[in-house]
Amino acid sequence: MSSSPPTQDQDTWDSAPSYSHDEIIAAVHEFYVAIIKLPYIDPDALVLPPAVGWPGVREDELRKRGKTDEVVELLRHLPYLRNPGGREKWMLSPDTCEIAYCDGEMYDDIMDELQPTPSHCSVTQWAMLGGSLMFPYDEYEQLATEDKWMAYPTLPARDFFQLWQARWEKLVWLPVHSPAGGRATALWWYRVMPGSDDEEAILISDDEFTLNSDHGDDEDVSSSPESEEQDEGDEKALSDSEVNDILQEAFGEEAQSKRVEFASAQAYEPFPPRSPVLDLRSEREKRSEKRAKIQGLYQIYKDNGWPSNFDREKCKLEIEEFRQKTSLL
Repeated sequence: MSSSPPTQDQDTWDSAPSYSHDEIIAAVHEFYVAIIKLPYIDPDALVLPPAVGWPGVREDELRKRGKTDEVVELLRHLPYLRNPGGREKWMLSPDTCEIAYCDGEMYDDIMDELQPTPSHCSVTQWAMLGGSLMFPYDEYEQLATEDKWMAYPTLPARDFFQLWQARWEKLVWLPVHSPAGGRATALWWYRVMPGSDDEEAILISDDEFTLNSDHGDDEDVSSSPESEEQDEGDEKALSDSEVNDILQEAFGEEAQSKRVEFASAQAYEPFPPRSPVLDLRSEREKRSEKRAKIQGLYQIYKDNGWPSNFDREKCKLEIEEFRQKTSLL
């Protein structure tokens, strides 16, 4: 039996049961109140709507892009984070930037072509690799473009925002201010990968976090002659998450297509040409250094009272010193 989701026509979604207007507004407000505690966001960026709604929302443009009257009305009454100006956008999660509809901002309309979503309402998170898919990638590729959003897990809006808040509160996500001058205002580090079993254990636990073998440490690789033969086989021992990390660092936005390309080569070539053997010890040294930086960031947050007695300004200064000292970016 195919695990592909059923298709839905536009009329079905336009007649979908209404959500709670007030509940969504409250969930977004709670979400923003939580995020402005983070050191890289200006607390004064949070702005609340007037009673009659934001006059700057571009209603005609939103309707032209297929948004319903209900969605437009919701956008007119949401709180927002006013972006710092220029090209910069506040980052709400890894690869997710704020859109201040209150100031007439809009998302790039090419997104409606690349990944269309229903017109009734959606809160979407950008996903570049296939780890978020609920069924195999080849089945996903066979879906019609307008149905591909259904391949991803969904949550009610309040649950969605509460999950993100939990990731900050438990420091699964460790954002650092990015002074690079691009659109993004933060660089995001992870204690563990979102959606993993390790993350679930952290979110339900009150224990302090320590970096050990349970969170992905690699065993030390000896340089003795006996280990040289093993080095060639070590490449096969890389976990999926390690492969994703390496491809992401090497190919950026093309990481997913490269992984599919490599997988196809392995599937169809009985004896594919062997690529140069990775210096796995060097890779493990890099990952060890990365984990040490993550541990240092985590400790800075905790030493400054995160989350309940947080000294935001002191933490901000210490993170900046740590960033410069460790070449964190």
